[in-house]
Amino acid sequence: MIPESTSAGGAEAPSLALAGKVVLISGVGPGLGRATSMAALRAGANVVLGDLNAVALRAIADQLDPTGARLAHQRTDISSASECRRLVDVAMQRFGRLDALVHVAAMDSVFGGLVDGDMDEFASVIGVNVLGTLELTRAAVPQLAACKTSSVVVVGSTASVRQGMDEGNLAYGASKGALVTAVRHLARELGPSGIRVNTVSPGWKWGPVLERYLQGEADRTGVSLAHAVDDVNAQLALRRMPDDHDVAAVIAFFCSDASRSITGQNLFVDGGEIWH
Repeated sequence: MIPESTSAGGAEAPSLALAGKVVLISGVGPGLGRATSMAALRAGANVVLGDLNAVALRAIADQLDPTGARLAHQRTDISSASECRRLVDVAMQRFGRLDALVHVAAMDSVFGGLVDGDMDEFASVIGVNVLGTLELTRAAVPQLAACKTSSVVVVGSTASVRQGMDEGNLAYGASKGALVTAVRHLARELGPSGIRVNTVSPGWKWGPVLERYLQGEADRTGVSLAHAVDDVNAQLALRRMPDDHDVAAVIAFFCSDASRSITGQNLFVDGGEIWH
């Protein structure tokens, strides 16, 4: 196929706007999931939210769009094939199409290394983070393919390439590493259907979750929260950690036509953490 000319009179440059698109987001807690939902709404998309916690999900949905005109939500366990299909059905019933799927949902509460870790708990992490992500993607593929140009965005982590917290983060890091590899395979498999698949990998990321963690560390070590934050920033090349909205903006970019020629990539949004 010969590309259309981008010169005067030719095709328009791809847009960052999401007007007219439908974005489905799994894992809509108070941090990155909420920020991603806000970014998609502000860019003009209609949004469908799924989360395991029905009460928190409804509260966030009511905050973001009290009228419900541009937002739908459904309590969803992504490890369940039937619940994944039901979430996609909600998108189709409310808005009639699906242009982008964003995977924020993850289990990150299991700690430990190989020697002291619980293999059954490790299996649960892999089941949710890897198999659940694949299950929801599979449920969405027919609808994404119908749009001809669509996007799947998987939230990864710098934990896939470096050691995590002091307690050991083997299961979480391994699951995110597996997703990076899966994304490359999916990009090849789904590309002919017009579906792009990419990973956005944050590291230290300021938001409610990290604030609680750093406050706990500050209390444990007898320093202020500001001191704990400064210690993290000192590890970054930019000396400033991203926040949830920084990462959400990159996710919105991957949902938009501005990324129409990008697939199979893993973009670190980490302030220069892993390279510093």
